[in-house]
Amino acid sequence: MIYVTLHLIHIFSVFIYGGFLFTDNLFLSRMKKDMSTEEHAKVREYFMKYVRVVVPKSLIVAVLSGIYLISVNFGPIAPEGLSNFQILLSIKAFLGLWLGLRGVLQVFFGIQPLVFKSHLFPFSLVIIIIFLSQLMFQV
Repeated sequence: MIYVTLHLIHIFSVFIYGGFLFTDNLFLSRMKKDMSTEEHAKVREYFMKYVRVVVPKSLIVAVLSGIYLISVNFGPIAPEGLSNFQILLSIKAFLGLWLGLRGVLQVFFGIQPLVFKSHLFPFSLVIIIIFLSQLMFQV
């Protein structure tokens, strides 16, 4: 029961984080074309006011619940080495932990990323993680 509950919490928190990246990359960034710079800045700041309350916390929940899920699903390492499932799960975990570390450093410690300052790269990683999530059960 704990596994199912944490899995649902993980999925929900990932939807919140991924939904923010989706909205920012596909809608807010495109609105620049239709609005003046001042209008766009005002709309973006209004949106971000609410995002800053929810998204960082959901990212932390996603990372912590993901760590638990990995510990349950990874399984023992066979004498021949990692299985394809374990390799894809490891890649997915690395990308998720990188996103979590980046988010925590940026939001809670004010450390801005030196590279990949836009949300396009994290959005790309979320898309890759989603594909890995689907692919790892097929290999």
